[in-house]
Amino acid sequence: MKKSLGILGILVAICLAVGVGATFNDYNASRSIHWNITTDDAELINLKPIQPYAYIDTNNGELVLDFSPHNPNYPGYGNGISPASEYNFNEVFEVSNDLWENTTIVVRITSNLSSIEFYCPQGGVYSVQSQTLATSSDTARKDVCFVLHPGQSKKIGVDLSADGDSPGDVWNARMTVKAYRLGTEPAELQFLE
Repeated sequence: MKKSLGILGILVAICLAVGVGATFNDYNASRSIHWNITTDDAELINLKPIQPYAYIDTNNGELVLDFSPHNPNYPGYGNGISPASEYNFNEVFEVSNDLWENTTIVVRITSNLSSIEFYCPQGGVYSVQSQTLATSSDTARKDVCFVLHPGQSKKIGVDLSADGDSPGDVWNARMTVKAYRLGTEPAELQFLE
């Protein structure tokens, strides 16, 4: 049983690294889904964990989604997700535009692994490719975008599909979260305006 649960036992700190510089253009993230939380005055978005398997790592400030025994909320429990299964986690983390009073932003969240997709049960999150709503696990996509006006937020769900994976497999994923001031987003996101 432990072996079948261990598909992501080593990795499963699904983590997304988001970094910014003093001259803000976007948020970028790479490495196995770690989100860096910054206090830089140039940031446009705020990321907040919602579920117990999502937390801010106090050592490095990263937002972590962790199904391993190393999760501080469940120390010693959990060895990953099961092979040949699909997991849908509503409202895993929240993206908010609380940091800028008069700036509307366009947010894009991507995964380079088709096994990790995003959606928002609240609505308003779209697939970049098809420009259709991604509001459930059935419509989740690995490249989504949405608009946040000042003071608004979106609770993002994550769909994990281990179909075809075997016990002991590890996902090495690169995730990206980018935010643009409305009107400066790339052409493929301008359908949101």
